[in-house]
Amino acid sequence: MAKVNGTVMTIYSGADVVLWTKNCTLNIEQDLPDASTKDSGGWEDHINGMRRATIDFDGAFDVSGSGLTPVEIVALLTARTADSVIKFGTSAAAATGFTGNGTFKTISISGAMEDTATFSGSIKINGALAAI
Repeated sequence: MAKVNGTVMTIYSGADVVLWTKNCTLNIEQDLPDASTKDSGGWEDHINGMRRATIDFDGAFDVSGSGLTPVEIVALLTARTADSVIKFGTSAAAATGFTGNGTFKTISISGAMEDTATFSGSIKINGALAAI
């Protein structure tokens, strides 16, 4: 059975890697609207509803490097930058992973005394998500 090392899973916005991440998580969900009737025999019944995907990430704060830094993500949010192609996968070519149009939704930067400054954020996928 093949295994993928989590270290190689990365987030790309266009061709730019989101720099300095330690963790990234792809979340996919769908609504399950209730479709129960008297004929359901006392069991809940549902239909498949709206689907959505988000990506949560966090890492060590830095402002250097060739890619997308937390400061540049702040600039995208304050400029209300529209969707870009987001890839969640193993490389820029994303041989393994997922892709879709997405928008940066949140960014938080924290600086605890005598500790590494960190950041965390999220991306909301707009429309369909596709496996690569």
